[in-house]
Amino acid sequence: MYVFSASPKSISDLDTAFGWVAPGSEVDLRDMVQELQGIRVSSIKYSGDGGSALLRVRSAGGASADSSDITQSDVIFGCVEFESATTRHSGIEWISLRNDVRISATTGYVSISGRTSGAGQCYYLLFWLDKSGYAAY
Repeated sequence: MYVFSASPKSISDLDTAFGWVAPGSEVDLRDMVQELQGIRVSSIKYSGDGGSALLRVRSAGGASADSSDITQSDVIFGCVEFESATTRHSGIEWISLRNDVRISATTGYVSISGRTSGAGQCYYLLFWLDKSGYAAY
């Protein structure tokens, strides 16, 4: 058996080969990867307290406040609703996609315009882009 020695290939030209760092102020791959690190998945709880009530977007670990609160400059990708018919039920009755979620002017909150008061217990998964960038937890 022969043993070969090798050295790692240089990655010093990665930026010019793949556009990791573009010249000047052009958008480059590094900018795109950094922006994608801002994708968040947050939970929202709704207990039937009004159709257009402000709902708190929970941050990592279910905390109700965080440095990465959703703001009006952020972008909502989508929202999935998990709902039971009444607050007595412990199981999920249906799952739906929501397109009526809007970011509130109040930092950290959203509203869902199609909700009606008296609806059952609902939980939402909100997919959004934190425009402030990557936040470490």
